[in-house]
Amino acid sequence: MADSRERKISSYYSTIGNYDLFKGISSSDLAAVLDCAGAKIENYSKNIILAPADRDIADAGLILKGNVAMIKEDEHGHQSLITFMKEGELFGEIFSEIKDNASTVRFRTMTKCTIMFIPVGRILNICKNSCPFHSRLIFNLFKSLSKTNAGLVRKIDAISRTTIREKILAYLGEELEYANRANHTPDNHRITIPMNKTEMAQYLCVHRSALLREIAAMRQDGLISVNGQTFTIFE
Repeated sequence: MADSRERKISSYYSTIGNYDLFKGISSSDLAAVLDCAGAKIENYSKNIILAPADRDIADAGLILKGNVAMIKEDEHGHQSLITFMKEGELFGEIFSEIKDNASTVRFRTMTKCTIMFIPVGRILNICKNSCPFHSRLIFNLFKSLSKTNAGLVRKIDAISRTTIREKILAYLGEELEYANRANHTPDNHRITIPMNKTEMAQYLCVHRSALLREIAAMRQDGLISVNGQTFTIFE
């Protein structure tokens, strides 16, 4: 069983070595890192709850494929999409080492997902072997937390705008700028978002019907074009 797990993980070495969590760790050390951390990989279908609210979270999830939503549900069952994580990003790390670490949110797959789970406690606590890469892993974990916080700040900026049109443009503009910076494509004006219109309305804290009306009006005004989840922004 252990050999099977190791073979499954090893098939992702070339991919995960490029992720922020493992930056600065040599490919020759990667196997030792994952063995030390006790990593495991699981596959999920779309719309699977990965971590229910009020359930203890022991592991952080590193997304190898797909997108994961962080959602909050009120006492009436209404859901809000707080934020979302994409390939190469972590989720659950904020809650995993909190005393009485029951989460107040849910994590749900937005697409088919492949996820590597890593016990955060085994990253934060220096192992008895004093692995040379351990301090780098801790540094990378805290950088990941900063990235999560930056994503939440981008959302706050979008939803704090006065009108629905301003919220949409702020959100799309931030996502486009982020993607262009990551892909080194400064002149690109097209962005595919990881949300359908219902999820987008939840994320921007507006009613779906109002969102659809405003998107239609923005298309008519020549501000954007839309094809499914792909938006083109016209300057």
